[in-house]
Amino acid sequence: MLILFALPLAITAIIFESYPRFINRYCGVDIWTHLLYLQEYRRQKGIPKKIDKGFIVPGSYDYPPAFIFIMSKFPSKYVEKYEFLFSPFFDAIQLILIFILAYIFTQNILLAFATQFLYLLTPIIVLENSSATPRSLGYVLFTLVFISMFFFEANQQMYYVLFAMIAGAFIFLSHRFTTQSFLFFSLFFSIIHLNFWYMVVFIVSFLLAIIFSRGFYWTVLKGHLGNLRFWRKIIKYRFAHQIRGTSQQHKTNDFVFRLYNEFLRLPPFVLAITNPWTLPVLYLYLFLPSQNLMISRLEELVLFSYLLALATIWVPQIRFLGEGQRYLELSAFPAAFLSVLFLNSLQHTSSFSTALIICGLVCLCSLVTIVVIQQKAIIKDKLRTLTPGLLQMFAYLKSLKRKPRLLCIPHQITTNTIYHTDCPVFVNADYTNIEKISDVYPFMKKPVRQIMKTHKLDAILLNEEYAEVSELKLGKHKVVKRYDNYLLLKPL
Repeated sequence: MLILFALPLAITAIIFESYPRFINRYCGVDIWTHLLYLQEYRRQKGIPKKIDKGFIVPGSYDYPPAFIFIMSKFPSKYVEKYEFLFSPFFDAIQLILIFILAYIFTQNILLAFATQFLYLLTPIIVLENSSATPRSLGYVLFTLVFISMFFFEANQQMYYVLFAMIAGAFIFLSHRFTTQSFLFFSLFFSIIHLNFWYMVVFIVSFLLAIIFSRGFYWTVLKGHLGNLRFWRKIIKYRFAHQIRGTSQQHKTNDFVFRLYNEFLRLPPFVLAITNPWTLPVLYLYLFLPSQNLMISRLEELVLFSYLLALATIWVPQIRFLGEGQRYLELSAFPAAFLSVLFLNSLQHTSSFSTALIICGLVCLCSLVTIVVIQQKAIIKDKLRTLTPGLLQMFAYLKSLKRKPRLLCIPHQITTNTIYHTDCPVFVNADYTNIEKISDVYPFMKKPVRQIMKTHKLDAILLNEEYAEVSELKLGKHKVVKRYDNYLLLKPL
């Protein structure tokens, strides 16, 4: 029965998070990589042992396998057409879980609805669910693990620990960022409360992930660590322009790049915008500490997520541990729930009307923020979108009997190009070998001609809105084909 009450806002979330993609159907970067993996999964009838078709730098599949397993249960044509519904669907499950948990904690349906509503108006949540990733699936599992552990602390019932271990194992097999967050939060709660059950759950979950995956998780871990090593060395270039260098050295029309730079300049302010419900929780924790164990643990989870977010944005040496604002996604449920409790606690005081007005204004500002960013970063995006011009270029490349070995500029269109043309492209098939494309990603370390000669590349697929031909310093060259802002260049 509770699920029926939870469904209206869960369904609303699916519509709200996915509507921009019904307008701009083919916006996205990672989805083409996942679709290529899915092709290999079907061809090899299971987790791909080697991926080399189209990838000039071949490798093995080393991504957590849960997402590809789920996608494989649907026909490929529907996955390609409706991939953007996966993340909102997982988030709808999170919203149902949120309603149930909020009701269990309060025995109040209105407060459970209010928690769902504030969660739905958390900008970072809505914006991160615009493309097909297992991120929201990882967050559902994260919620299950830590809520179970909080229940265990309160009731000392071992079945909560066992449930947390199983849910934790599936975190390892679902999403890398959530996996490392699982480690950080387990260490945090173990240390501050000297309760090492959290680390026991983490370790057993790790072992179960190896068992459930028949040892495949070792490959995932190798890729995860390889990716972290790569970014640890060059994290200051995470959002560099591939040709011009760091994002600070040039002006760009790319909304995502500019938004990231704002995070680096004003992290406390921008983090407050991405999840405004964190601020009431910080006030509660600092000035109105709760004696209720469950409430106290939820406050600590929100506090630690905020500190992690600040640290990984402000401290350059640890930025490679993830884009800081994403840690606030992990605490979006407790932040929304605690904000509702805070507002409810003021109900019979003279401050209630003022607090309600402020809450309404924050909700309105959050809604405006979400809609504006959906418009700019998704609906009107061209850099990460399969535009008509790019489709024409892909049709031309696919028609060629001899497929050229391509260098793609920008790098975001590499796997998109492989998927639609079957051309070999200078990109890595796995994260373990990401170092091997460091000549071109995240920025060009050598002259373009030298890179093409070293890696035996034949042509360049260039988005002229991203970089002009003159910036490549090619010297003599031929424009083989042009469709809108996309050029196929051949050095002479």
